[in-house]
Amino acid sequence: MTYFADLTPYTYLERHDEDGHRASDEPLLNVGWLDAAHPFPTGAPPDGLLSALTELATVRVRQTRGYHYCEICVRDLGEDTRDAVRQGAIARESAEFEVRGDGVVYAAPQLLLHYVAAHEYLPPAEFCTAALRATTPHATDRPAAR
Repeated sequence: MTYFADLTPYTYLERHDEDGHRASDEPLLNVGWLDAAHPFPTGAPPDGLLSALTELATVRVRQTRGYHYCEICVRDLGEDTRDAVRQGAIARESAEFEVRGDGVVYAAPQLLLHYVAAHEYLPPAEFCTAALRATTPHATDRPAAR
């Protein structure tokens, strides 16, 4: 997969809405575009982050043809990689998802969920906050107290 540093401007694929028109003018920033050659921050994710990302990732955008395999798993498996690929033991994905922040949209590969769960990748704090906020019901969405 292509590597992009976190919070840099997204330049990988064109961004369009469902009708094929150029999407929002909000800045689009990279998060989670990891590879085996670049170090990445690790740590315990905030409570609820993995479930929030799982929910957000159900809306796939910029689907590509073919798969991107986790380069970290490939590196770590070494000679066993070919068999692991055949057996489906290496994480792979072929799309992205977006997370809306304050005046910005974050573009993340679907593999981000794997990176957080399997490799302890810790995304930037502002991305984590946006992901958790996007999946938390607003007060107006809750039933009124009786």
